Amino acid sequence: MRYIEINGKILRKDAKYYLQDILDYPEFDGSYEQLEEYLLDVNEECEIHIVNCACIAGTFIDVFLDCGNSLVTVFVDD
Repeated sequence: MRYIEINGKILRKDAKYYLQDILDYPEFDGSYEQLEEYLLDVNEECEIHIVNCACIAGTFIDVFLDCGNSLVTVFVDD
């Protein structure tokens, strides 16, 4: 199982490059659509924890929570 922690404080400053690094996704352009495509293509069990979520847009969190991939579990921590 892959464990990913996304820190809202860091994400707020530079979302594109932070997510490229943390998701190991060099082609990421920073769009919600491409993030959704990435989540749908995950082919291993993945647990994503979003911390400091008050620092980021609700739409971003919604993309993770609405992911249709059953291998991805998302937790929103404060």
